[in-house]
Amino acid sequence: MDLVELSRLLENLIRIGVIHSVDHPARRCRVKSGRLTSGWLRWMESRAGDTGTWNPPTVGEQCVVLSPSGVFENGIVIYGAPSDVIDTPSHDPARHVIRFPDGAVFRYDHAASHLDISGIKTLTVDAAETMLFKAGESVTFDAPLVRDTGRHTTDDLLTYGNGITGTGGSNGNAITGNFIHVGGELSSNGVVLDTHRHGGVLPGSANTGLPT
Repeated sequence: MDLVELSRLLENLIRIGVIHSVDHPARRCRVKSGRLTSGWLRWMESRAGDTGTWNPPTVGEQCVVLSPSGVFENGIVIYGAPSDVIDTPSHDPARHVIRFPDGAVFRYDHAASHLDISGIKTLTVDAAETMLFKAGESVTFDAPLVRDTGRHTTDDLLTYGNGITGTGGSNGNAITGNFIHVGGELSSNGVVLDTHRHGGVLPGSANTGLPT
């Protein structure tokens, strides 16, 4: 092996470049490094076994190609090196940030212990058996409509601030235990129960008078 060939192999051991193009179905990309554009190379994922990740590189992203024995055609691409062309989504050492092309951002601020997810349009969480939302103080749902498609059980006091409406099922609505109504009118089918008078009935201890 002459010195020219040895120099070429040494130069190709580690090359810095940018992603030139990506073939997602084949899980390969091409890298432009100086005047050289590579063939289709594999890239390094976080995991690629029983636990797998899919986070392909994007065109223009800075990367490093590691080539065993200096053979560039067998190189593997390690991407994610920050550059002056594409800025990082944060410069704050207390934040872990993931930015997506549609504007969605995941931020975790470990100094404030706060997780923020913004910029998404829809969210689906699908659990086959159970799901637990647990908070030390409160959980707030802020939306024009919150729909519960199953049965709802409240083990503690149920409080509502702007009225309650509903329709009965095949067996109607039932309340078990004492029912206490305080303030306002209590009506049933247009009859106000606490002011309703029965005509033709004499008041007295043995009869019915006005509600008390």
